[in-house]
Amino acid sequence: MIGCADAPPLSMSRDTTFWKTLSPRSFSLFLLGVFLVFSAIGFASDVTDMGRTPPLRLVLSVLLSGSFPVLYAFGGFALRKHFWKAFPLIFAVHYFLMYKLSVSFPSPAQVAMMNADDIGRMHSRLTFDGLAIMVVVALGYACFLYVTITEGRRYFRVHAEIELATEIHRVLVPPIDTTIGGYQFYGRSSPSGEVGGDLIDLAGSEEHWVAYVADVAGHGVAPGVVMGMAKSAARMLLSSGDDPGHLLPRLNEVLYPLKKPDMFITFCFLAKKEDVLRVGLAGHPAILHFSRRTNTVVQLACPNMPLGILPTEDFASSEVRAEPGDVFALYTDGFLEPANAAGEEFGLARLQGEFQKHGKEPLDVICRSLQESVARHGAQFDDQSLFLIRKI
Repeated sequence: MIGCADAPPLSMSRDTTFWKTLSPRSFSLFLLGVFLVFSAIGFASDVTDMGRTPPLRLVLSVLLSGSFPVLYAFGGFALRKHFWKAFPLIFAVHYFLMYKLSVSFPSPAQVAMMNADDIGRMHSRLTFDGLAIMVVVALGYACFLYVTITEGRRYFRVHAEIELATEIHRVLVPPIDTTIGGYQFYGRSSPSGEVGGDLIDLAGSEEHWVAYVADVAGHGVAPGVVMGMAKSAARMLLSSGDDPGHLLPRLNEVLYPLKKPDMFITFCFLAKKEDVLRVGLAGHPAILHFSRRTNTVVQLACPNMPLGILPTEDFASSEVRAEPGDVFALYTDGFLEPANAAGEEFGLARLQGEFQKHGKEPLDVICRSLQESVARHGAQFDDQSLFLIRKI
């Protein structure tokens, strides 16, 4: 590695549990639907007992039959894959209470011979149980139907907004395949979801250009919005023709007040001004430099903080030399983090080795080879962006 020691990229995670996205009304109605549907078990048990269940026991049986499934459902939502730890205890309490109920309020013995009044009372009781079952099941179904329609409408509304954001993302982060001033450029960005937080871009002219890669913490719509702001700010700053060494501190000043406090942006760039190449990084993985003459790969890195952490910050950058055939690789940590079955991440060493193996091939072949190597190692869970630059 040349330059300063690489600063490890920061990461963040967010809880995206589905049930927490439900409105309180929908969630309450869903649990009410569970209660109503399973409360039918209490009435059904009276039917099997031929209507002989004592009234108080019937009421308590209906309440217990509906309440514990609600508890099971809520526990499943809250604990998810850890629900099995709580299930035995809840089931034991449920079974114990139902047993105590049957012991404390036993059903009267069935008479050997039933007169007309006994038959009439049993008929009325069974009719009541049948109607109660139909009513509670119908009401429970109505609750489920309401929640399904309400949340379905909300989903399709959000889905339409995500589709629009996805289309905007395609416009903001198009593939790059061009040649400017003796350099070839090839870049691709692959979001992990509908909208990504990665950015690859190239701006300038033959004598003065800047190629950069940015990675907004997280992925989804919110980082995608910040990514769009980062591109707009970078384009405005680069259009002024200012020295590339000023890009990072000025971007930091612009973006710091425009994002949430827990968000940040890692950034790296390679810039050419006349005959000078300059590199700069802000909390980003090291840029890889393949030398065609020596067939080696070195890492270009600096220990700058990511953008957006502090309102003002000094950012170091450095000059680098390039010979014809040399290739620079700018990428995001989505290329480093995929893990295999043993939990081993792809990592910088593997990426550097694959880059060295394919460094003399055309840029599109290098890009495809690196993507395939990472995909073979592990599944993609983060945005993956790669920007290759070769001196002709």
